[in-house]
Order: sequence, then C-alpha cells, then structure tokens
Amino acid sequence: MSHIASYKTKIKVKPGSPESPSTQNDPTWKMLRAAVEAAAQDLGGEVGNVILDYYNNQRFVDFAVSTPEFRRGVGVRVSRSTGEVRFVYDPYGDTKGVAKSIADRITQNYTTLAVARALKELNYDVEVTSGDQAEARAGRRDVLVRGVL
Repeated sequence: MSHIASYKTKIKVKPGSPESPSTQNDPTWKMLRAAVEAAAQDLGGEVGNVILDYYNNQRFVDFAVSTPEFRRGVGVRVSRSTGEVRFVYDPYGDTKGVAKSIADRITQNYTTLAVARALKELNYDVEVTSGDQAEARAGRRDVLVRGVL
C-alpha cells in the first residue's frame, strides 16, 4: 500500500513560510535551503516543491529533492507555527532506502552549515569544502576550521 509518510527531524527554523519576507533573510531558512540544494546537486537531482506518491499523486511541500534514483522525491515541510522540519515521502517500493538517504543527506548538510555558522559566531575563520564530485556523491564533506586569536 502506498502512502506519504512524515518523519520528524531535530531541525528547527524560524516559524513562517519560505515566501514570507520575515523568513527570507533568516539564517536558519538560508541554511535549510542551502542544505536542500547541496543534497540535490550532490546526488544529480533537482529541487522543486512537489513530491509524488507511488501512484503519481502530487503533494506540495516547501522544498523537494528528486533524484534519478528516487524520482518521486523527498519533501521538506516546515510547520508554520513552530518551525519544526519534517521529511515527507512515499517509501513504498524503495527497497534500497534511497529516500531515507536523501533525507539523511539534507540533515547532514544542515548540521554542517549550522556548525560552521556557530564557529563563525565564535570568531573562527571557517571554510567548508565538498571535495570532488565523487566524494560529494559519497556524502563526504570536509570542514576546515582555522582558529583566529
């Protein structure tokens, strides 16, 4: 049986909509958008705002990553009132766990960006590099941190 499932994350952004002027310049939303875009690029996919269930019924989300391995897409939905982030997708027939790996990649990217931002706030000079394309597809992110005294 096919259905869209929702998976809670520990990611939380400023409450609101991605189109709202109050969130467009918010750093948490910028990091979320960058994390989604990096995951799509790493996996040879694209970013949109629609996911599909197994029967090709559309669901609108705030962000969606569709890849050649999982064309139905993994959605990112943000609670307008709390800012809680959830991943939504239809796992039916995904025997390799590709959808979960896409969600994990977005989470890892967001975490990397959040750590880099926190270190910058502590006056560290931070540089985030992704290595070559093969390393990026394998999920590798190199984070170089240089302390400034």
